[in-house]
Amino acid sequence: MAALPWMLLLLLLLCPPAWHGLHHRAPCASALDSEEEEEDDGSQKNIVLAFIGDDPTGEVPPRLDLLASGPDLLLVNTTLPGETPEKGPDSPGLHPNISRELPTAGGEASAAANGTPGGQGLPQNASEEAAEGGLGCDHRGLPVQTTRKATAKIARGMLRLGTDLLREMEREDTGGNLFFSPLSVSLALAHLALGAANQTEKQLLEVLHAESVPCLHQALGWISQHLSRTELSLAGRLYLQKGFPVKEKFLEDSERFYRAKPATLSGNSEADLEAINNWVKEATGGQIPSMLSELPADAVMVLLNAVHFRGFWKTKFDPLLTELSPFHLDEEFTVPVEMMTAQVYPLSWFTVDALDVQVARFPFKGNTSFVAVVPNHFEGNFSQLLEQLHGAGPGHPFPKEKPTLVKMPRLRLRHHLDLRQALSRLGLGELFSAPDLRPMAEGPLLVSSIQHQAALELAEAGVEASAATSVAMSRSLSAFHLNRPFAFFIFDDASGIPLFLGTIRNPDPSGPRQRKMGDCPPAESKESSQQPCARDEAEKP
Repeated sequence: MAALPWMLLLLLLLCPPAWHGLHHRAPCASALDSEEEEEDDGSQKNIVLAFIGDDPTGEVPPRLDLLASGPDLLLVNTTLPGETPEKGPDSPGLHPNISRELPTAGGEASAAANGTPGGQGLPQNASEEAAEGGLGCDHRGLPVQTTRKATAKIARGMLRLGTDLLREMEREDTGGNLFFSPLSVSLALAHLALGAANQTEKQLLEVLHAESVPCLHQALGWISQHLSRTELSLAGRLYLQKGFPVKEKFLEDSERFYRAKPATLSGNSEADLEAINNWVKEATGGQIPSMLSELPADAVMVLLNAVHFRGFWKTKFDPLLTELSPFHLDEEFTVPVEMMTAQVYPLSWFTVDALDVQVARFPFKGNTSFVAVVPNHFEGNFSQLLEQLHGAGPGHPFPKEKPTLVKMPRLRLRHHLDLRQALSRLGLGELFSAPDLRPMAEGPLLVSSIQHQAALELAEAGVEASAATSVAMSRSLSAFHLNRPFAFFIFDDASGIPLFLGTIRNPDPSGPRQRKMGDCPPAESKESSQQPCARDEAEKP
């Protein structure tokens, strides 16, 4: 197995000051019980989002974990373990501008993606109304069927949100590795938009780049259903405080579109903590045994949504070929890292000359891919590069796989992000001051913080390559080395949804920095004794 990402997004909502006197204004669900409500202290309630990840241990397969937690409204996306299902033929691939048309259009995977036998793809709309690619809705407000065009629009919105967040994160951290899930953040903000109104809802949709997508929540429900049939698994749980009048429609729609099944908080902090942590432990196959250490006394809602991806390399790397090799940090320094190597790897890749970058697709078993974007120069601003790649003009599918000498660093990442400032700069400052969340419950609510932590491991092990990936030997082999800073995505090929996005500037931040051969000071100099120098093994990129 090559990559097993986990994520857990947690959003916590605290009780508003005046809901006791206002809950008669709209149908409410009193936390699934009819017990007497306790007196509210009149304090304003907050919402917190956070993501927490954990690394695998022992013989547990590599994975990615993200978990969210905080005071107030608590929304959680975790990941569920599960074997990768058998899939049909691969899609033709991603276009070089990344924002491409769906890779299944007219390709070998069209049958699967179109909901034909195999059931792996999104259902098709019989009539694509609204030439812009919108969704048709029936009398219940549900999409008649989800169109490929509308799905592509949502996928592009998630990708744009991902590059937006990356841009803001790079402003805060210009030298480190970054890793997060555009899918997870998008689902979290969309779920919050389900309970938002007026300017708050408008701002959320703008940040999601989904203003022109009719039936957004219904469409995301369809997409989630599709993703659940792939390597991605989803589950949900909604815990409510006794007597808190959450509006019935919000509860119904949360379960329908975001798989958040309702349960009741007992009011006993220790018992509630145990219940929440037990759900997380079960949902993550025991890999996240404890999510929360405490629960705020005025927490009224805990929303958990579990998302898990398990990927197996379609063509595995031989562990016997993994060896220490230099990773070029910049023009001056390298760091020795464990580099996975394949002598003859069936790789689809190309060069974008205008941007001086190489793009390669490493398929997982099934219709999911790891896409690497490797500049031939030392890039200081990956978000700008990805935006340029996104707007580079009409793209073409990845070319046919060819035998390639591949080197890829083993990755074991753990990264924590505070998204409050980034999202505020993107236009969501009102969430943290005075949002309108009346469709969720009456009374003032606000988001107090958003945290995101992720972990990812990429290793050699994988399922044997299928016959379709075998290639004949060639007199000369091309080479593709991920031995300098690069960006990467993990895509669902059928829908184009970006599951994860990351930038790697140093695969081993704790490793010794070594000066490149041409920059080595004399061996007898004082500087030479202070700074390791790659005299013998410096490898040119």
